Amino acid sequence: MNQNASRISQAEFEVMKILWRTGAPVSTGDIYQELSKEFGWDRSTVRTLLKRLTEKGAVSAHKLKVLCYQPAISEKEYCDEQIKNVVERLYGGSATRLVTSLVENYDLTDADMEELRDILKLEGEKHE
Repeated sequence: MNQNASRISQAEFEVMKILWRTGAPVSTGDIYQELSKEFGWDRSTVRTLLKRLTEKGAVSAHKLKVLCYQPAISEKEYCDEQIKNVVERLYGGSATRLVTSLVENYDLTDADMEELRDILKLEGEKHE
C-alpha cells in the first residue's frame, strides 16, 4: 500500500467509508449529499477531501458522465495497515500486548473469547 494512503485523516476516512460501502464509482455529488446530511460539510470541503485522497493514492477518479471516485485501497488493507502502525507505535511491535490490552479493557463476551481462541488455534496450526 502507498505509504501516503495509510495517512488518512478522520474526515478523509468518512469519505472512504462511503466509497467502501458503495463498492462502485461514486460521484462527488452523491458523496457530498451523504456527508452534508451527516456532518454539514459543504461541496468545496468534499472536493478538497477527494483531491487529497486522490493525491495520496487512496482513491482513483474516473470520468463517467461526471467525475466519479472509487477506492484504490480496500478497507481491509487500510485497517490492517492502521493496526500494524498501532502495534508498532503503542505496543513496541508486540501483538501480544495489544491483545492483552483488548482482553483487559473491553467487556468481551464468552463468544468473543471463544472466537479469539479459535483464531489463535488456527494461527498456531499454520506455524506448525
